[in-house]
Amino acid sequence: MRTHAGTLLLLAASGFFQAAFALPVRYLRQWRWEQMWVGQSIAANVLLPLAWATVAPAAFWNRAGGLPLSHWLTVYAWGVLWGLGGVAWGLTLTRLGIAFANSFVFGVTTAAGALLPIAAGAVEKPAHPRLFAAGLLFCLLATVLIGWLRRRGPQDAMLPMPLPFRSYTGVIAVALFAGFASAGYGLAYTFAFPVLRRLIVGGVSEMSATLAIVLPAYLGCASVAIPLGVLVAARSGSLPLFFHAHALRNWSLALAMGICAAATALLYGFAGSAAGHLSPNVSFGVFISFLVLSGTLLGLAAGEMRGCSRRFIVGLLLSAAGLVAGALLLSAR
Repeated sequence: MRTHAGTLLLLAASGFFQAAFALPVRYLRQWRWEQMWVGQSIAANVLLPLAWATVAPAAFWNRAGGLPLSHWLTVYAWGVLWGLGGVAWGLTLTRLGIAFANSFVFGVTTAAGALLPIAAGAVEKPAHPRLFAAGLLFCLLATVLIGWLRRRGPQDAMLPMPLPFRSYTGVIAVALFAGFASAGYGLAYTFAFPVLRRLIVGGVSEMSATLAIVLPAYLGCASVAIPLGVLVAARSGSLPLFFHAHALRNWSLALAMGICAAATALLYGFAGSAAGHLSPNVSFGVFISFLVLSGTLLGLAAGEMRGCSRRFIVGLLLSAAGLVAGALLLSAR
């Protein structure tokens, strides 16, 4: 029981850091969406994973060097999917704020990340199918309620955007795609989990073994996010904004976003592979659900819901709590 509780706490902490990843966006100056997305991707998906790789012990590289090319390419492909989802999530975040992006988008992600591995036979069937189904139902109902509530919330974008999103329906369509594609991160862990276990059994620490998934997945994500962001900046004529008067401030905030992403990867990887870990798809669902709760609370603390009715705020909090309840049911043993 104690080990199980420790795993949940680690997943909760990783969810918090992933939610906190979005906070610096509110303090950027004279950057558009494309500058923000390129800056955070360079920090989060390239610089910090490569820095981690340079300090990885020799034991990891001796074992990882023997992994087949198919492993690296497959995880890289999951990273590309995750990158596409991240771009769509970034648009949703900028348009409708932290609370909605984390709640609605990742509610969809929870369901996709939990169900697809079971359908593909990549994980064992749940030990308690009814509790698992109830947990997913909680997640889906809470997601629908959050989407319905959020349409009454503030509509101003946090940064200038490359797409107008004149209709709420269009934003929801992007958010749904973001939710499904963002499951690529969890699916990379789930489908590559046997490789992770072999590395650990071979003497590699849980923390180091995670790099065999983090490195190709993050680089795959960057290969989508950075070129697309630069292309959008070139089309909008905003390339000079990367190096304007506030560049040092903005790049520092992008680095802070990257540090949050690195903390997420470390905590999630350890929680998902250490002794007493949950099934990979369940770990992902629990992680995402705590991300949602943290994002909702941080969004409220950041004043995103200022001017909204008390009923609206209570409904949003109850919906986020429903997602967490769903995650606890998913993790029941």
